Amino acid sequence: MQNVKLVRIEYWLEKPEVGVHFMGSSLHTNNQLRRAHCWFPCVDFGLQRCCYDLEFTVDSKYVAVSNGTLLCQVITKDDPSSKTYVYCVNIPVAAEFITLAVGPFEVLPDPHNGVVSHMCMPSNLSKLQCTVSFFHTVFSYYEEYLAATFPFGSYKQVFIDSETALSSTCVGASMSIFSSQLLYDERVIDQVISTRIKLANALAQQWFGIYITAETANDGWLLDGLAGFLTDCFIKRFLGNNEARYRRYKANEAVCKVDVDGATALSLSGAAAELYGTQAIGVLGKIRSWKAVAILQMLEKQMGPESFRKILQRIVHKAEDVIRASRTLSTKEFRHLANKIGNLERPFLKEFFPRWVESCGCPVLRMGLSYNKRRNMIELAVLRGCTSNMSSKSAPARGTVSGEFQAGDDGWPGMMSVRVYELDGMYDHPSLPMAGDTCQLLEIQCHSKLAARRIQRPKKGGKGDGSDDNGEVTAALDTRMGLESPLLWLRADPEMEYLAQIQIHQPVQMWISQLEKDKDVVAQLQAIATLCSFPRLSFSIVNALNSCLIDPKVFWRVRIESAFALAKTATEADPPKRSLPAGSTTNLDLEGVQTVKSMIS
Repeated sequence: MQNVKLVRIEYWLEKPEVGVHFMGSSLHTNNQLRRAHCWFPCVDFGLQRCCYDLEFTVDSKYVAVSNGTLLCQVITKDDPSSKTYVYCVNIPVAAEFITLAVGPFEVLPDPHNGVVSHMCMPSNLSKLQCTVSFFHTVFSYYEEYLAATFPFGSYKQVFIDSETALSSTCVGASMSIFSSQLLYDERVIDQVISTRIKLANALAQQWFGIYITAETANDGWLLDGLAGFLTDCFIKRFLGNNEARYRRYKANEAVCKVDVDGATALSLSGAAAELYGTQAIGVLGKIRSWKAVAILQMLEKQMGPESFRKILQRIVHKAEDVIRASRTLSTKEFRHLANKIGNLERPFLKEFFPRWVESCGCPVLRMGLSYNKRRNMIELAVLRGCTSNMSSKSAPARGTVSGEFQAGDDGWPGMMSVRVYELDGMYDHPSLPMAGDTCQLLEIQCHSKLAARRIQRPKKGGKGDGSDDNGEVTAALDTRMGLESPLLWLRADPEMEYLAQIQIHQPVQMWISQLEKDKDVVAQLQAIATLCSFPRLSFSIVNALNSCLIDPKVFWRVRIESAFALAKTATEADPPKRSLPAGSTTNLDLEGVQTVKSMIS
């Protein structure tokens, strides 16, 4: 190497306000939003990476924890009360991922993995042992899933006092700093899930975000999404499929509510570099992260989980190549891998990325149905819209923060599946195109046939009009017969293949049947949300919600949703509500369908 000069800078800090924080006997850094240069000289820009040799001299009763591999601890002869910690980061990283924590920490080596160490204040040691007892499983799972070893020589987790921490998590190269609020003991069960997910996500960012970085600021969404996707894989594997689907449903629901303008567009072109990372913080930053994960999960659904896993393995293996000058990933390269390894067609990808990544807005689908008894067919009326109301005429200039590509009426690529539950079973119909006309009328053939109903004779001792004293219970019976159809209930996009807001208008009894008989947590959550939104509530609705609440076989988060729904629907101040007559809801729904059908025609 020629023309290389060594520059030595002597500096000191006087009453630093940002970047490095002191409290009591501890110190820690927080480099969020280009704060690394506030405590050491550096080029504080995410695309500038280099190796580091770090030395920290502290009092001998303190432990200095920093990035990379700990080479040695030196006690100087001139000052025996001080100790110098020497660290080496031999993998180029950005300055924002250089972190430091100093305090009288207790060090807990991981008994299952010699690469991992955990540290905390002495008073929290018992909680630390309980909190990190699972960690070797997620560490091994990530290495197995990516078919690669941990990229850094060691990994350290430091839990500092909650009064000192500015945020619950601060991620650095080969090191993460957490708030002690995440610690728990064996008597606490409600914090276990949230803590494990945060620790798993911080570890996932070591691969995607720190070791492998974005080629440009415009590609940052991809690394954020890959780290979140890897975390979701951990949730599904170790916390259960129900927990994973519940969290994904809630995240998608939040994204659809907020994704209304260009602030949530993932690709901001030239504006991304000018924002200096501010787009990744706050509520909108969380929404952008959830949206990025949802988009990657949509691609996984299209190509299959094994193909998507091979893409991630290819990315990591390319990063391990010592010949490569840098370990970066771009949206263009990922799109090429989706075509080459995922076998997704180029026309689909050419339409997918601009529509989902470079624009704002999510699909909004309003559906109504009716049953054609003569043809044994379901007529499904669909009205498609968008959560964003921005038009190309009123949109800001291209490349600004407020908008890049605008939401229009062109739709989205692909077909949405409609799942019909009939008397004879469940049938999927991938028949709903997400592009084209905004108003559509679909005809779905039923497989089941409705048997002829027998005329029910009045019971002996009953009233002359055929009724009996159990009228309220009779009114709450299966109103599906009012439809005179073999249809039990209907769902759109049951596998969450789309990031969409779906509103289905179907009779109350269908929602009750979906809540009681469908074992999918997403179906149960959709049914609960719809049932508690009806303006008039029958006894059958309250009874269904209560049955869900007290059923121990139902997923516990769904039972909590049922409890909140009951609290909304039944209060002492509400007047008594009578049960709706059987079939009345069906008539209301049919009127709504006729309105939508008239709009289409």
